[in-house]
Amino acid sequence: MKHIIKDEHAVSVTLEYIIFSLMFIALFILLQMNFANMLNGPKEVVIENGFNDIGNMMSTLVTDMYLIIPENGAIESEYMIPAEVGGEPYIINANSAMIDQIFELESASGKKTSVTISGIATAININGTVSSSSTHHRIRYDSRK
Repeated sequence: MKHIIKDEHAVSVTLEYIIFSLMFIALFILLQMNFANMLNGPKEVVIENGFNDIGNMMSTLVTDMYLIIPENGAIESEYMIPAEVGGEPYIINANSAMIDQIFELESASGKKTSVTISGIATAININGTVSSSSTHHRIRYDSRK
């Protein structure tokens, strides 16, 4: 029995296994902690670029409508926007367009982008809010009111 307790031939293999296992576990924990950050960076870029594209499309749509508005009539246009940007629904808010001359786009996670509407809001009244998850998106202007 004394011979088994004092035998040190397998100690280096056991220590190597323990050290290797601890290093692997530490690496795995670090990867798990940083994995969310690796995914959120590109997602934020996609959301910002998508919001800029949608905001510019809305600004162009309002500008086009302004150019063809009849003096004494109404115009209505239906438009399409993606239901999600970066995997999240969003809201287009034009309620502050009269004051700030901007459209605000906000995702469900709170990411916001503002897009200017090139001064048209001083000539025509722009207000309203639309959700990307609604099925019909429509802009209407009536110059008789």
